[in-house]
Order: sequence, then C-alpha cells, then structure tokens
Amino acid sequence: MLNLRCLLKNTLILGAISANTMAAPTVDMTERWNDLMGDFNMDPQYHGFCYLDPSGELKGPNPHRRIRLASTTKLVTALMAIEKLGPDYEYTTKFYWNGKDLHIKGDQDPVLSMRKLFFLISQLNNVGITKIENLTFDGNFKVFSKVESVAMSEFKPSIKSTKKYLKDYFTVSEWNIIAKLYKNFIKSTPKEVIDDLQIRTDISDIKLEVGNISNAEENPLKEKDLQTYEMVSPKIAKYLKVMNVASNNYIADQVFEKIGGKAAYHEYIQNFIKEKFGNYTAIRKEFSKGEHSTYIYTGSGLNVGNGKGRVDNYSTCAIMVNLVKELDTKLEDIQRGMQEVVAVPGVDKGTFRRRLNSPRLAKSILAKTGTLMHTSTLAGKVSAQDGDVYFGMFHQMRGWKGNAKMVQNQIVSDLIDFHGGTKKFEYKKERFFPAKGPLK
Repeated sequence: MLNLRCLLKNTLILGAISANTMAAPTVDMTERWNDLMGDFNMDPQYHGFCYLDPSGELKGPNPHRRIRLASTTKLVTALMAIEKLGPDYEYTTKFYWNGKDLHIKGDQDPVLSMRKLFFLISQLNNVGITKIENLTFDGNFKVFSKVESVAMSEFKPSIKSTKKYLKDYFTVSEWNIIAKLYKNFIKSTPKEVIDDLQIRTDISDIKLEVGNISNAEENPLKEKDLQTYEMVSPKIAKYLKVMNVASNNYIADQVFEKIGGKAAYHEYIQNFIKEKFGNYTAIRKEFSKGEHSTYIYTGSGLNVGNGKGRVDNYSTCAIMVNLVKELDTKLEDIQRGMQEVVAVPGVDKGTFRRRLNSPRLAKSILAKTGTLMHTSTLAGKVSAQDGDVYFGMFHQMRGWKGNAKMVQNQIVSDLIDFHGGTKKFEYKKERFFPAKGPLK
C-alpha cells in the first residue's frame, strides 16, 4: 500500500510538471479533453468541460450539462459582492460608550478574527476603555477567532459563541494561552503595521475586564453623553482575495448572508441566464423538470441539508464561464482587475501551493479550485497571446481526486498554448491585515 501511495504521489507530481511544460496541442481542445478522459480512464458522462475562446464563442464537449460547483461558487460570491457592494465597500462596526457600558453595533464583518480582537483590545485601551460593566452586541457582530487560520471550517456563528469569545478575550486578567497568542501576534506583525494601527506591543500595557455580556438588537444606552467609535475594515476586495486564495468557507458564507443569501443570488443569476441564453431550459442537459438551471445554497460551495437530504450548489459549465467573464468585465469597467479578488497561481499560495505554479505559467492564470466528497472543480481565466479564455472543469467523482487535478492542470496549460502562449499580467502580492486604521 505504501509503494502504491508513493507511486500515486509521484504520478501527480509528474502530471503537474507535464501541465507546466507541455507543447501546444495539435488537436482542438474538445478532442484533447476526450483523449485525457481515455488516458485517465475517466467516464466522460461524469465530467464537464467548456470555455469561452478569445472571440467569446462557447466551446467544449458538454457545456450545458448539470454540474456541482463546490468552491468555484466563491467566484460567484465575489461577483455578487462586487455587484451589490462594490470592491471598495468597508465594513463599519460601531461602538457606543457611556463611561461604564459598551454597546456594539455590527455590520456583518466576516473577519472578526483573533488578530482583529487583539487589535480591538488595543484600540479600546487607547481610547481609555479598560473596564466594561455591561457589554451588549447585536446579531450583526459575529466573532470567530479562527477565521484566518482555518479556511476549511464549517463553523456557524451564534450569539452564544460570540459571548464566549468576548468573555475569553476581554477578560485579560485570566489570559493564559491567549497571552501566548498575543505575544506571537506581536512577533508576527510587521512593525509598520503595529505603528500605523497603534497596537500595544507589551502585554503588561493591556488592561481590559468585562462584567455582564448579552445580546441586544437595539442600543440600550441613552444617546446623551455617549462616545461613539468606529472600527473600519479593509476594502471588501481584500476579503474576497483572502476568501479565494485560501478557499475560506466562513468568509464566503458571511458575505453570502450580507448581500441577501439565496434569494439575492437566485434573482441575479436567473436574470443573468435569461439575458445571456434566453430560454435556457431548451438546451440544458440532465436537469429534472421544473428545476432551476442554477441554484446557490451557500456562498462557500459547502453542501447543506434541506430536510430531505444533502443539497449542493449546481449550475452548468456554460453559465459558470459566463459568470466568471462577468466578474472580469465588472472590474475592468471600473479600471480594476480580477487579480484583486481571485488567486494568481505561481504567486499566491493557498490552494495553488502545489499546482500550476511554474515560472512559465505564473501571472497568466486567475482561477479557483473546488473539492468536495464527490466533486473536483477548477474555473477561471487564462491570459494568452490570442486573448483571454474563460474556462471551467467539473468532475463528479468520489474518492481520490488526483486524476481530475492532473487533467485540470493539463487542460489549463493546453488552453494557453493552444491560444498562442502566455501573456503575463501585472500583479504583486499584498500584505493583509483585517483592519484599516485605528478606531475613529
């Protein structure tokens, strides 16, 4: 068994190398796909591939079949956020202080993480808040300390969990493990960030105690003599970038709720399908009668239960590649680039740490991976000399996903070569911190 595992691992590595160095295919891409299905003993009826060529023509063997999206859903979440909020939207959390009690009015900021909490505690100290008798918060203030460190989490925030986080972090006298985490936080945070955000570096300078903590949807404090502070997030584009590079489920699902959830996605996408395809039910494949052509249950791509069993986000390859192109177009229209919100293999790590990362391919691909129990997906854009190509690959399969990933790697490389080779775009990776500036 050990030798078999080693063989499979080496095969995957060799496949990745092949995808980074292969010469241009001599057949069209549909034929290439079919050849790879045969090479890897994959039944074509369970796998989907299509692309929009530089002229905008839809190509591929099965663009209109029903497919599961998995985490490529996050590309749709990025599009919806840009459409509904704009790339420069900043979450604003408000604090109301009367000298002894504090009320927090949230804005559904999805990154109320450990680093954000440490930053906030320093900020409260900086404005003179060291002891809180009664702390209240509304339902839009949701804390998850591990949001930056556990991308694949399926954590669902609650009033109870937020109360516990606030009690643990806001009671400095009882810090033990948290004290060690704070010291590590200071060591790992660049000095310019500490200086710009006025973060206290010496743990002995941190003083904060809290008494009663409760949920209050309305501010219980009287307006008279209240001091008001605001904690502003980075632009949402930076959150979307983190979401897509690391495939962060929690951020995606919180953004999903912020912009209206299932109803908002459904309305937007149904209108989009009608505009792009007209009567799509006439050309789609493998759908049940009366079933929508696309349905998004979660912003992350995670499955949910509907009372009858498991349900997954689904669509077709044709719809997805057009949605990816729409994301790109929306950003180009405002002189921005998709690299602001989508992973760039070869530069960004995350889910592309070991894939499509050769110097030849770096800065020529924008893409999102997706993996669930029975699904392996890859969708995005390649920048080629002949023009941009928007693609999607959706494998419906259980067990080991190595074959699917090798096919995906090879097809991406072939798409570039088939359209004249790489055309690299400008991109520089930026540092991320989950706060914009000191409390104001």
